[in-house]
Amino acid sequence: MTATVNPLRPAPGAPRPYHFPEFERHRLPNGLTVWVVPVPSAAVVNVHLLVDAGAAAEDEAHAGVAALTAQLLVTGTERLDASAFAEATETLGIEVSSESSWDSARAAFQSLPPHMAAGLALLAEMIQHPRFDPAEFDRLKAERLADILQARADPGRLADEMFLRHLYDDTTPYRRLSAGTPESVERITLDDVRAHHHTHWRPAAAHLIVAGPVVPSEVVAAAAEHLGAWSGSGPGHRTFEPRPGGGRRIVLVDRPGSVQSELRVGQLGIDRRSPRYFPAMVLGAMLGGVFGSRLNLRLREELGYTYGARAGFDPRRAVGPFSAGAAVQTEVTADALRETVEILTRVRDAAPDETELHDIRDFLVGVFPLRFETTGGVAMAIEPVAVYGLPDAWWQTYRSHLEAVGADDVLAAARELLDPDRYLMLVVGDADKVRDELTATGLGPLEIAAGE
Repeated sequence: MTATVNPLRPAPGAPRPYHFPEFERHRLPNGLTVWVVPVPSAAVVNVHLLVDAGAAAEDEAHAGVAALTAQLLVTGTERLDASAFAEATETLGIEVSSESSWDSARAAFQSLPPHMAAGLALLAEMIQHPRFDPAEFDRLKAERLADILQARADPGRLADEMFLRHLYDDTTPYRRLSAGTPESVERITLDDVRAHHHTHWRPAAAHLIVAGPVVPSEVVAAAAEHLGAWSGSGPGHRTFEPRPGGGRRIVLVDRPGSVQSELRVGQLGIDRRSPRYFPAMVLGAMLGGVFGSRLNLRLREELGYTYGARAGFDPRRAVGPFSAGAAVQTEVTADALRETVEILTRVRDAAPDETELHDIRDFLVGVFPLRFETTGGVAMAIEPVAVYGLPDAWWQTYRSHLEAVGADDVLAAARELLDPDRYLMLVVGDADKVRDELTATGLGPLEIAAGE
């Protein structure tokens, strides 16, 4: 199956040249790595501090503690309560945030250039001397529990959660959301937050990224002044080998009365340093990453089953998921699932034609510079280079790596990374209305699962 070509659509122009800004890297005696990306034309400075304190660093009994710890950091310091801390940020005109992902945690702010040093001083105080107020902890913990439960009332978010739960086996942390589960979050105490911060918010494996109209020597001097006394090293990033939760099967999550079904089809994908990374990105875009993708053309444009279908890889430090998904009307659930599986399977049969491949590559190459239009985007681009140890020239060579992906590379990636015998096919919908039709597809054995 190839993309439909509209003869009336103007041909895309050649991508404009783009060069990622040059950057410098310095290492302080305490182990903190300082990355400075001068962007002289920018109006603001973005500062990102990354630490090895993400969800992968948690023990599973306290899943979600990384997220809670990060959230609590912006609620005050030992010197400043929540109100005084907020007033301090407003006085400086800066926006401070703190959050965690699977592979790292980030504390960050954006400011005008004259306030960068003062903002860094406040950030340093925040991460070295957090307040961890009990009332703020109780509030944020209650909000986290409410958000997890609310997510399960949304069929799309429920499908995402249940897909991961059944995709990975019981020993793989990726089988749950990085924010934790209701059971694990309920168990978290303020002492657990303090312990996580004390153990993992350390400079030895941390990275400070500063992007904007700055002078590198001044940034390094400010970092040394405000973060040079920060000390300690963490236990190192926890490693694990993700394992699948089973072979090919259909898992039906019953949601009585639902007028739509959420579909997810996929398997284990790739890690962030996979040699198949660039072919996988092209393959994911071709299947469901752009409007003219195969899934979208078939399920939306030709059959009218959905408002939009998507697919892609989510590479992490360890092997992340590949998934394809769509929301469809209940009466076409089985047909839509069959079509999705067929498209994912047929992509392994033949290499894409040059027109389709050219369009996909041109799109990916063309939108590439858009992510770097702001200093925030530039700072975020340094993050994977820092966290995953990617080559310094990663973004300078990114376009050429995409342009070098050929049709045979995409076919090889499809055959290696997509295995029909391992497809997890998950459906969130009204079991009474779709169970028999799903069984009749013969796509795999059917399991009924609870949505809690």
